[in-house]
Amino acid sequence: MGFFEFIFFTALVLTVGGVSIPLYAMKRGYNQSDAKLRIKEIEAQKKLEAIRQENFILENKSMEIELEKLKKERKEKETKALEDKKNKRWLIEETRGEEKYEDVN
Repeated sequence: MGFFEFIFFTALVLTVGGVSIPLYAMKRGYNQSDAKLRIKEIEAQKKLEAIRQENFILENKSMEIELEKLKKERKEKETKALEDKKNKRWLIEETRGEEKYEDVN
């Protein structure tokens, strides 16, 4: 019986080893593909973050340009208002002067 037990256990070990090696290889391959997917996901997140930062910078530049434009328009309106004010005063003084001359006649 010792010989048959030896053959039985040897066959059992070979069968278990023969089945476990492919199972281990499958598991390892799955884990490697999982890791590759994680790496791709991290790279995609990196690209997305770079695009977000670039977009943020562009938005800030466009806002700065718009702010400068608004400041310039406001300054132009203020100078125009001051000029109009000066012109109106001049016009008022001129009409007052004409009224004085009309009263004298």
